Amino acid sequence: MTKEKEITELKKEIELLDDMLSALVELLEEKGVLKYEEWEKKIKEKIRESGKLNGI
Repeated sequence: MTKEKEITELKKEIELLDDMLSALVELLEEKGVLKYEEWEKKIKEKIRESGKLNGI
């Protein structure tokens, strides 16, 4: 598999996972289990803890 094809496949997989995660969060929000703001806060905490994605 060429490097360009691998990158395209990874991009598609990431987009799919993003859609799945967004759908899950929307469902939890609709059911009153979670607020979007709480989810964003938790994400930022996890990123800070792990030291990944500097600058976000």
